[in-house]
Amino acid sequence: MTTINEILYSKKNSISVSEKKLLLSHVLGLSNEEINLANNKEVGEKDLKNFEQLINRRKNAEPIAYITNTKSFWKNDFYVDYSVLIPRSDSELLIESVIEYFPDLTKSYNFLDLGSGSGCLIISLLNEYLSSLGTGIEIDKEAIEVSEINKEFFLLKKDRLKFLERDFSNFDTSSFDIVISNPPYIPFEEKNNIMEDVRNFEPIKALFADEKGLYFYRNIIQNLAKRTKMKQYLFIEVGINQHVGVVKILKNNNFKVISIKNDISNIPRCIIAESN
Repeated sequence: MTTINEILYSKKNSISVSEKKLLLSHVLGLSNEEINLANNKEVGEKDLKNFEQLINRRKNAEPIAYITNTKSFWKNDFYVDYSVLIPRSDSELLIESVIEYFPDLTKSYNFLDLGSGSGCLIISLLNEYLSSLGTGIEIDKEAIEVSEINKEFFLLKKDRLKFLERDFSNFDTSSFDIVISNPPYIPFEEKNNIMEDVRNFEPIKALFADEKGLYFYRNIIQNLAKRTKMKQYLFIEVGINQHVGVVKILKNNNFKVISIKNDISNIPRCIIAESN
């Protein structure tokens, strides 16, 4: 029999210890802490075989989030599969920024998430703002199935949130107080420059955009501008060096830019704007 410690520190493959620990935790149904406390626990043949199968998938650059169907974001471990973008910690800046500008969590807002994917953004927000309502707009039916699973798992009072299969760039946004979005923004020209696990496994339509990555920003902002009937706030994630172009689009559509927030790498990542 083979122990957990022997599996984690074997030189048999090139997978890092931290990644092996994540995969072994998934196979054994143990937390990271439990794995750490059970170094000398023996792993049965069936579990070892399952682990080796997952290791082989990881060797082919498949993201661990897809192998385990789980990705931690904000305060939950969300379900993910190949139909949705894997949530990134950078996107938590959107949640942080909304809370910073609207610190009274007891107030009631109507949130809109354009391109909701796994639902991690809108679900996380509604679990902070317990008196608020939300709508997630997503063009991909399979992605909505994923977000409905996450809604069932993680959202308190599920009737506060609905997901709709619509084109988020022309949806009627006029009744919402706060709009959030993490649209596709990687320029198609950079496709061959991004990491293999992203390029080969994550959904292309959730990653790439025309006009050097600005296509969906333009569509979203123009759509918001023509439908605005009241003061509306927009929190939108941007890619590297895209903040200048997005700010220009915002100003050309009568939005006032309130702030630009940097991520932990000091890259401008979240733009906060309000309609005039």
